Amino acid sequence: MPPIEADGRAKDYWRSIEELYDLAPGSSRLPEHVLRTVWDTLSETSRRQFLKALGASIALAGLAGCRWPKEEILPFARRPEGRTPGVLVHYATAFELAGAATPLLVTSYDGRPIKVEGNPLHPFNLGACDRFAQASLLELYDPDRSTTPVERTPAQRVTRTWEDFAGSCRERFSALAARRGRGLVILAEASSSPTLARLKAGLRRKLPEARWFEYEPLSRDNEREGTAAVFGVPYRTHFALDRAKIIAAFDADLLLAHPAALSYARQFAAQRTAARGEMNRLYAVECAYTVTGAAADWRFPLAAGLIGSALVRLLAELVVNFDLALPPQAGNLGARLTSALGSPLDGLQLRALAGDLRRAGGRGVIAVGPSQPPLAHALACLLNEALGNVGQTVFYTPEPDPERPTHMVAIAEVAEAMRRGEVDTLVVLGGNPAYDSPADLEFADALRKVPVSVHLSLYEDETSRLCTWHLPRAHYLEAWGDARTYDGTISIVQPLIEPLFGGKSAIEVLSMISEENPRSGYELVRETFDGSVQDPDRERAWRVALHDGLVEKSAFAPAYPAPRWEMTGEIVGKLLAQNASERETLEIVFGESHASFDGRFATNAWLQELPDPLTKLAWENAAIVGPQTARSLGVETGGVLRLSYRGRELEIPAYVMPGQAEDSVFLALGHGRRSPAGRGSGFDTYALRHSAAPHFDRGLKAIFTGRRHRLACTQEHHLIDALGQRGEAQRLGRLVREGTVEEYRRDPEFARHRVHEPPLRSLWQEQEFSGHRWGMAIDLTACIGCNACVIACQAENNIPVVGKENVALGREMHWIRIDRYFSGSVERPRVLFQPVACHQCEHAPCEEVCPVAATQHSQEGLNEMVYNRCIGTRYCSNNCPYKVRRFNYFNYHTHPPEIEKMLHNPEVTVRSRGVMEKCTYCVQRISAVKVRAGNERRPIRDGEITPACAQTCPTQAIVFGDLADPQSRVAKLRQSPRAYAMLAELNVRPRTHYLAKLRNPIEEEKSA
Repeated sequence: MPPIEADGRAKDYWRSIEELYDLAPGSSRLPEHVLRTVWDTLSETSRRQFLKALGASIALAGLAGCRWPKEEILPFARRPEGRTPGVLVHYATAFELAGAATPLLVTSYDGRPIKVEGNPLHPFNLGACDRFAQASLLELYDPDRSTTPVERTPAQRVTRTWEDFAGSCRERFSALAARRGRGLVILAEASSSPTLARLKAGLRRKLPEARWFEYEPLSRDNEREGTAAVFGVPYRTHFALDRAKIIAAFDADLLLAHPAALSYARQFAAQRTAARGEMNRLYAVECAYTVTGAAADWRFPLAAGLIGSALVRLLAELVVNFDLALPPQAGNLGARLTSALGSPLDGLQLRALAGDLRRAGGRGVIAVGPSQPPLAHALACLLNEALGNVGQTVFYTPEPDPERPTHMVAIAEVAEAMRRGEVDTLVVLGGNPAYDSPADLEFADALRKVPVSVHLSLYEDETSRLCTWHLPRAHYLEAWGDARTYDGTISIVQPLIEPLFGGKSAIEVLSMISEENPRSGYELVRETFDGSVQDPDRERAWRVALHDGLVEKSAFAPAYPAPRWEMTGEIVGKLLAQNASERETLEIVFGESHASFDGRFATNAWLQELPDPLTKLAWENAAIVGPQTARSLGVETGGVLRLSYRGRELEIPAYVMPGQAEDSVFLALGHGRRSPAGRGSGFDTYALRHSAAPHFDRGLKAIFTGRRHRLACTQEHHLIDALGQRGEAQRLGRLVREGTVEEYRRDPEFARHRVHEPPLRSLWQEQEFSGHRWGMAIDLTACIGCNACVIACQAENNIPVVGKENVALGREMHWIRIDRYFSGSVERPRVLFQPVACHQCEHAPCEEVCPVAATQHSQEGLNEMVYNRCIGTRYCSNNCPYKVRRFNYFNYHTHPPEIEKMLHNPEVTVRSRGVMEKCTYCVQRISAVKVRAGNERRPIRDGEITPACAQTCPTQAIVFGDLADPQSRVAKLRQSPRAYAMLAELNVRPRTHYLAKLRNPIEEEKSA
């Protein structure tokens, strides 16, 4: 049952457990943990620092008039040929992460990249982009990047040149060639690069006794091993979610953490928004709350170690209760499946899912996440085959390198070989194994025994500091290369700028150590391309591939292998045996960090300050526990736990998360770096990770230490609390509106009928807007809360990073926030995301109170900010009902390194302290299109102007356009029966409207 309010009504929506239980309706006091955060901050500040801050805040308005630094603008003495100054140019390239590429279109201004977006010509992502690829731009201009090769001896650290390394390399590898490469080990990141694969094959021919290993701490090897078990050879699984009626995700975050997430999110949302047509239904069974779980119509929290048993139960439901026929080779499973139906499984009921999958007629999908064991993936393959999904919504492609060992086996073999003294030369191409390898392998200690070790990396990280040679790596925007998307399509990686610090790419370093005459990255990539393309005019084909960002018809061919049904009984028996382990202790679960991935983005301030979609934590990680588990441990959010597992201990703060599986503790990897570049961000959970159970295991013990830790959590910042004086309007149901697809079909106006909005009249003559009337529509059904729009806005509009301390005080500067709302019970809540930015109100409350007219309306209805007028009174922020204005407390651009200045978008003002700033609908993009259309003497086409948030959105949840054009997409969406204006009763006339969220629940959910 949902929680009950003081007046006896069921509370529809709530933002946090603190809001649910601690705050009385209408109360204006801060939650206790926020008060503690403020007090802790003040108590850590000396009297002198406090008085300095107080004096600065008093003087801020007076200083605002003289804050702008004097700059001199000089023209080119000699203009470079072929370049028009001030014109934005776009280049196609690709960003590779963990062996899968994201196709990109990068904007360059006067020779420097300033914005990363998705490639609209690529069928894989169609212009969408994720947070990691967009934020990778910040690394390009990071002054902490490595700038020169370094040689380390036991006594000293010596700065070298690439020529020094080349000389040492020739001597070392000549000796290795004499013994056919014996003693040489290369440890590389996962890569899909055809050029790297070609060089690797050449190295093996030249040095046949050298060994090559690949390691990623967050690999998908369990899927690979599972398909190998059921098909005989490993395959890669692909889904067509746009054709699926029923999607079942078992611990699988398909919409955010999958290598094909951008494609899957677009396909998934396409059916969700076609409300009057057929709407898919998403089931999620998972341990920790994910973005896919938040989008699900039915979600069940279950310990990670029980997911395999859940799959067996699904098979039992299908066979016993829905007459799913298995081939005779599967054997007689009747007794086992009947016992699986009768075994307790924490109240999990899968009968509705089984029935939906049977009725889907082959248009279903069963997906299993990478942390689940190979047998779970094998059983999913058999289920998809038995249901007829293969060939309709599921297909396979062969794995590119079927013979390689798994990543966990590889890193263990390398560590053991180093300990035994079998490695005299180790080359590490990317990665950071001294930090992110399992703790029991003691990789760092083994690395110290290697006579010669070389590490190629962007930073001098934990691994570099233990190697005899560190080599600065070129950023992907500085280097030539190639990579494949998850479906196999090849993209050319082309540089947009010369290497800023003289770095080299992995293929260039590999050429240095394996070829007598090292070649440039361009020569290596071009040779690979020329050797694979079928077009006789290779130069034309090369230019087309560079322009379009892909090599046509290079995707892997789909395959439909026949499963080995005789393994069904063995798989079922082993899964039931594996998941029947003792449960006296807690379960420990390791997973990807939303901010750091596996630790490689720990230095990226954009990502560190980006709130996690579900927890809303920024700048660090925590031990995620469910409400019941927290009560049994006697801990609240921020309380420090001492975790003990396999003889190792870690102290880390707890975060109580509604919907987290009970008796299970989730730990995000990738924080708590020990190198200077990433130090101070969170807690190193790799210290507890074991190679025998790298994903989850039982045996964890947790004790509350009695101490507290300050967490920077943004969920209760910028609350729309002005409604507290408006009685019924206080209920959050006026802000977010949702219903079922059946309700929508019965009453298309349900979103508007749900809240009574009386007719409103203005007391004065309203302003009339001529020409264009820009507006935005945000579809809550499509929004998955991925935060891609937040990073896009930050990169486009030069939004500064403020740091953990200021985030904890509610001073983050993001112009878009993604509000996360819960509804239902604490144990099994539903989640709804709502992006909120400036609504560009036609009757803007902020304009009425500004004493200097710094905020005012344009003739096209945009609420504009004149920064050099603003004196920082913050009256506008107080009067804004949406709480979307951000005040610069400090000058975050004071004396930045010269290289950081290259990051800024010149089309947008770099704001100084003491001014208010907010979303502008990307007015610079509007102006650019207006000028171009005017020069071409034509009207602006619908969709020609796309703000950064809408451009990058994987699900196309955000639509922008001209409301004056009744045929525009945004105007039509405004007329949708699902459309509503947030806080319309205030008569502020917002230009941004929302479309109510639709769900497709099962019968038990609708009756609950």
